[in-house]
Amino acid sequence: MDFHIQARTGEIAHDRPAPGTTRPSFRIVKDLAADLSAGNVSFPTLIDATLKINRVLKDPKVTADRVAVTVSSEPLLATKLIHLANSVSMRAQGKPVTDIKGAVLRSGYANVQAMATSVAMSQLVVAKEMGPFLKTAEAVWTHSLDVAAIAFVLARKVTKLNPDEALFAGLVHDVGRFYLLSKLPHYPELIADPVALEAVIDEWHPSIGHAVLGAFGLSDAVLDAVAEHESTQEFKKPKTLADLIVVANLLSRSPNPLNEHDPGLLPVGRVDGPEMLGLVEVLDTAAGELTSLVAALRG
Repeated sequence: MDFHIQARTGEIAHDRPAPGTTRPSFRIVKDLAADLSAGNVSFPTLIDATLKINRVLKDPKVTADRVAVTVSSEPLLATKLIHLANSVSMRAQGKPVTDIKGAVLRSGYANVQAMATSVAMSQLVVAKEMGPFLKTAEAVWTHSLDVAAIAFVLARKVTKLNPDEALFAGLVHDVGRFYLLSKLPHYPELIADPVALEAVIDEWHPSIGHAVLGAFGLSDAVLDAVAEHESTQEFKKPKTLADLIVVANLLSRSPNPLNEHDPGLLPVGRVDGPEMLGLVEVLDTAAGELTSLVAALRG
């Protein structure tokens, strides 16, 4: 039987006819379904900073001082957070901040979490297991940064959604692709079949990403956005976080957030033309913000 991963519960539904077990894609889907349903989620990267930050931020009595101390223990994270706080999109009219507590206060706790996640995922890109797929992993990460920046700007300018949550959802929306890439060295038969490899990643990365992130107790809104970001349904204007990430994913056309958005290249029927073109105009006027934010996240 083929497998459908139910991300929130970790249960596997055998609801579709199976491909033959000789197909290269069958074994990896079967194995990942078993692992995820058992709660076995592991990445080949150091995510200590992310886990530590998440634990601190879950404390309802947490203070900016305590967050700053935690961030200070990770020099790379501290440096990137100050860079983020001084980016065009965060700075507004304020003076540049030079200390970690100031960066925490300006960025907000949600963006501290987002930056910790960015650090962990950038480590993932260069992990040993990603070696054979480094070019692909780098492209996925560049795309993720682009989607995160677009989602942040659109959330703030054209919706009532939380821009910080939109930024975080954009960063992690393709985590399923990373997870699949990290597991491929164990499936040489799939690596040898590029067509099957591309098909299995394209088909399964949203639900696998949903399952992986579900193990970390993220909000339903973020999980839904990850699961639905490749949705083919039509939208007029993003009203939910999932809608927003779908649109940001569609509008991300190259690694460069200053790319020329060509209306002729927009997917016909996915989003109403006038609404989509209006969002394109918003992004064109916010090109400086996009560039600054991507640079800050990348570090």
